[in-house]
Amino acid sequence: MSTTTADIELAQQQESPLLTAPIFKQFCFLAIPTILGMLISGLYSFVDALFISQGIGTQAMGAVSAVFPIQMLLIAISTMLGSGMASLISRYLGAKRQQDANQVFSASFLLAVGSALLLCSLAYSNLDTIFNLLAVPEALKAQATSYITPIVLFWVVGFVCNQITEGFRASGNPKAMMQVLTTASVLNIVLDAVFIFVFEWGVAGAAWATIAAISIALIMAIQLQIKGESKVQFSKQQLFSPFKFHTKILSLGLPVLLSHGGFSVILAATIYSISTVFANHSEPLITAHGILVRSYMFLFLPIIGMMVALQTLAGFNYGAGQYQRVYKAYLVACAVSFGWGLIVTFILAFNAQWLIALFTQDQQVTELGKQIALISFCAFALSGFCMMSSGLFQGMGRALPATMLDAARTYIVLLPLMAVLPGAFNPDALWWSFPIADTAGGLFALAFSLFTLKKLIKSN
Repeated sequence: MSTTTADIELAQQQESPLLTAPIFKQFCFLAIPTILGMLISGLYSFVDALFISQGIGTQAMGAVSAVFPIQMLLIAISTMLGSGMASLISRYLGAKRQQDANQVFSASFLLAVGSALLLCSLAYSNLDTIFNLLAVPEALKAQATSYITPIVLFWVVGFVCNQITEGFRASGNPKAMMQVLTTASVLNIVLDAVFIFVFEWGVAGAAWATIAAISIALIMAIQLQIKGESKVQFSKQQLFSPFKFHTKILSLGLPVLLSHGGFSVILAATIYSISTVFANHSEPLITAHGILVRSYMFLFLPIIGMMVALQTLAGFNYGAGQYQRVYKAYLVACAVSFGWGLIVTFILAFNAQWLIALFTQDQQVTELGKQIALISFCAFALSGFCMMSSGLFQGMGRALPATMLDAARTYIVLLPLMAVLPGAFNPDALWWSFPIADTAGGLFALAFSLFTLKKLIKSN
């Protein structure tokens, strides 16, 4: 049964626990289901790489890794649209502006579908050019094409599904979001096994498994939306809303694009650097790097879940004028993310060989991966501060600092270091770019966010 207007108004008359419950408890309530959903959802990417390495071969893993930046860029843009929408909805619901929240939700679908169709068409028609820009080794191009083609042709389903699940999250219902993400992940793993090991479709099978799983998850998300699991409602009449809603979504989602899109750019820059700077052994190094990236992505998901929880919690309390709770929420998020970062540093920096052994027994790939990981992830614990700061300012509706804090680490520190260090010292200096950027970017983001929050509290 769908939620009626009377139900919504009655719910708004009662104080949300987001505004009254203890900060740590409410942060955990939002973060844990989101993190679990993201881990289950992200497990498919980890298992996908595992199945490709074990079922097809290390060269296939290298091919998929070489074009992974393309897929990540599509995911980044989809996430930008969903996150920008969710930031607006959270603040509107916190301020009890139900009509505006509904309008933003409805308008976001036109933006998402239009963006997906445009981007996927451009990517498909320019694959050869993109491969040349990435300097994809010739030996990997055939399998790389087989994998990325289904992804760019049908990723519009991922855009639409993301908008609905972000609506659940912005409404304070992360459990519904988790249901959809879990369904997509489990189906992806099952279909991966069937398409790769039973049907023997090769790397294309992994791509088709992803598309099929997301399509089924989209059907489930639509059913949950119709049943009233979200506090925001879709209306065909509001689909073509004023352009100002689209610009707000884009501006608030820009920090996420620069963060996730920056990750795609970093991947692309790393693939290019490996193919040019380490030309003598580029293929095994791309494979090793690809395995580490999949492991890193999986272990980084809790940080993203914490950021999402902070964004929702900060948005509600900022909209309600409870700035002290916003400050406390930020401190809690930073402390928890730092603790998790220490655990990840221990796993990735000092025990990478055990992770790589799950994918391949190739000694060259293992040794190369171990050398990369020890340097690249030694300052991982500080990287969470950038993400928490971005989530904080997104929740507050302050697009500029949210954008600049996360972008500074990637575009002002990391990418220039990646370009300069190998030439100034030696090729292996490339990997020192990452801990330097994590340290500088994380500490600056923490200091700036604390200064801003204290100033906000004092002035109010």
